[in-house]
Amino acid sequence: MTKYIITKKQLKEYVEKKRANKVFYDILLEMYKSKKLLNENVSSKKVSQSIINNYKRKNLITSRVEEMLIKYGVINENYEII
Repeated sequence: MTKYIITKKQLKEYVEKKRANKVFYDILLEMYKSKKLLNENVSSKKVSQSIINNYKRKNLITSRVEEMLIKYGVINENYEII
């Protein structure tokens, strides 16, 4: 059995990456679910924007989550839905 030596910094970075991935996929899942339940009167862009604003207000969108959302074309640099 091989032993690995992991520093606190590496562990903290790993946890941060995992947390960012979870928040990212939670945002995408919530956006997907909301599009299925929309009325004709509400646009999907407004609903998606409100989801992003809710996560931003709760301080769950970290720099890593923001990078992932921009990379995959969900938002731009101003937190606006593309």
